Amino acid sequence: MKYIREHKKLSIITLVSLVGLLVLGIAYAKYFLNIINNYILETKKFYFNSSVLTVNNKHYQINNWDGISTYQITIDVNNRKNSERYTTSDIEYSIYVDCDNTKLTCTVNKSSSIIYEDSHTDSYQITVVPRVNFAAGETVSVNTYVESSSPYVKRLSATYDLNVVNSRFTYNIDDKMGDLVMNLNLTNSMAYYEVEQAFGTYSVGDEISNDVYQTLTDTEKAKCFSAKVTLTFDPNVVILDSTDESIRNRLTTPYQETTINGNNYVSKYAFKVDAATNKKIIFYKVNPYTNYTYPIKNPTSIVQVDVVLARE
Repeated sequence: MKYIREHKKLSIITLVSLVGLLVLGIAYAKYFLNIINNYILETKKFYFNSSVLTVNNKHYQINNWDGISTYQITIDVNNRKNSERYTTSDIEYSIYVDCDNTKLTCTVNKSSSIIYEDSHTDSYQITVVPRVNFAAGETVSVNTYVESSSPYVKRLSATYDLNVVNSRFTYNIDDKMGDLVMNLNLTNSMAYYEVEQAFGTYSVGDEISNDVYQTLTDTEKAKCFSAKVTLTFDPNVVILDSTDESIRNRLTTPYQETTINGNNYVSKYAFKVDAATNKKIIFYKVNPYTNYTYPIKNPTSIVQVDVVLARE
């Protein structure tokens, strides 16, 4: 005791260090315990996995949320270890989501589900709705986990940190491994239009509200824009759904095609997106066993999206 009194500062540092090591030890012990438990379950040929959820709670940074629009997160789960090893029974599991309910409303489209032995995969969707006005730079977290109940118990989880950016236009890609198509979702939060060709009493650069825009003729509407979007992609990887309204009503420029095996495929084009609008564009995947989900799984989008917005 005398030594401790005489070396009080050193004793405090030592005590804090020991507590820190103990906390780290517990964290690492839990980490390795999860890995060992997963290994034991796999020796029993039980595979309950996901491309985004993990046994040790993977973290994701979402850097393109405007803090205004509803945000949706699609989570996939599966019953495979690889293309040859599958769980030979149905897997029943429960679904949970948690967030700061003073700032967000977070819901899932189902509370439980089943991965059927022959289907090999399943998914659920989280919908995040802002309850307050967010400022650029704020971050909110959404936690989700699934837990199997039959034939064995296993938990997978992830945390998504949504970083609010000062943007009026956002986009994301919904995809799952094994799906033949992926969806590019565009959200234009702008509430008005800009005149780019003079008409009537309007000059170039004038601002037109969404309500006024709806009263214009089709010819007059064509002389305004809220957002002009250019998509660039490799048709060797993803192929645009040629029936989509955006390609039928595309702008004259820019426009590019790529020739593959004697056939021409769109590789770049531009179109307008109306104010306060959500738009989904379908792409067919050349390799269905890839997952192009953005930004949750991949840090860059397989489709390059360039946007010109009406004057802010």
